[in-house]
Amino acid sequence: MDKSFFDQVVDRRGTNSSKWDGLKNVYGTDDAIPMWVADMDFRSPPEVVEAIKQRAQHGIFGYTTVDEEYYAEVARWWQRRHGWNVKHDWIVTSPGTISALSVAVRTFTSPGDGIIIQPPVYPPFERTIRLAGRQVLYNQLMLNNSGRYTMNLEDLDKQLSQGAKMFIFCSPHNPVGRVWTKEELKELAAVLSKYEDVVIFDDELWADFVFPPNVHYPLLNVAPELAKRTITATSVSKTFNLAGLENTNLFIPDEQLRKTFEEAMFALALNKTNLFAIVATKAAYSYGEPWLDLLLEYLQENLQFIKTFLQEKMPTVSVIEPEGTYLAWFDIRQLHMSSAEVSQKLLHEGKVAVEEGTMFGPGGEGFLRVNYAMPRTLLKQALEGMSKALA
Repeated sequence: MDKSFFDQVVDRRGTNSSKWDGLKNVYGTDDAIPMWVADMDFRSPPEVVEAIKQRAQHGIFGYTTVDEEYYAEVARWWQRRHGWNVKHDWIVTSPGTISALSVAVRTFTSPGDGIIIQPPVYPPFERTIRLAGRQVLYNQLMLNNSGRYTMNLEDLDKQLSQGAKMFIFCSPHNPVGRVWTKEELKELAAVLSKYEDVVIFDDELWADFVFPPNVHYPLLNVAPELAKRTITATSVSKTFNLAGLENTNLFIPDEQLRKTFEEAMFALALNKTNLFAIVATKAAYSYGEPWLDLLLEYLQENLQFIKTFLQEKMPTVSVIEPEGTYLAWFDIRQLHMSSAEVSQKLLHEGKVAVEEGTMFGPGGEGFLRVNYAMPRTLLKQALEGMSKALA
């Protein structure tokens, strides 16, 4: 396999794809290139597809159990890629990250409690908090003059001191693309360590999408002192484009925290994962590494293509330099239009569907989230549509 694998344009229409088949419901049209939902327009590793095929050919799909090989492959991956020695006993499976977050919110906090998020950030964080009857507290990221986001730890400390009960952390950060440094994580941990009753939900689903020289450091690897109250969410869903299999692995080192969480999951019948998620996870972590390494190179080339195109054709639009993920955070402030106005213009005149920055909370106005995990021919077509719309 070489990088030409990712040049293949695969028609996803008619496959129950939220990204493609859901366009009409969300944007009112299906005549646009979707750059919104955070999945990739690339086929998963051939070894994963083959493993699913082989299991399907068995023909019996009864109740399933997670085997030892599954836990071993998950642990080996995190040791190999991220230097974190994850214990088998820590791993809890869930049908998804947001379902796990919802259970954590309802289990470890009470109605009316404050829960801190760091906007602009993944919208389901806020939605989950509000639907549970909790209070959303914003610890907004700061954008410095060099175009880099940082955490406002002074504000975080203040909000924690006023009684917040949970902190939701996104690492690497969606949508701004920050890969937090070891020093930043240590500084964050120093603040969090002062508040021993605060539960930490650490979303590390984007851990495998990091561009050199940046390095992803698992929070608990840097700050093991936080392990008694931290739930770390991980998955193959982003890494290997398997989100439709609905599977998340949660790492919970503390036995009591894990037991309480598992009981809450069991009570809601959310304690099972599906058969094909088990098969795919084992195959992906066993054989998918060469595919991933090529993908990361291809994504970096896509990002460079975007930056060059914007400089030459749309100089009033720029990209906040992402250190990870496959999401570009477009800075459109020089256009002197709202995010909603620009996104509608791109949709109707450019035939491109993107997400308004305001969806991601405070600090999102003046920005767009653009998913560039697609074959370069499709990316070129989308950018040319944008250029036409903003000409």
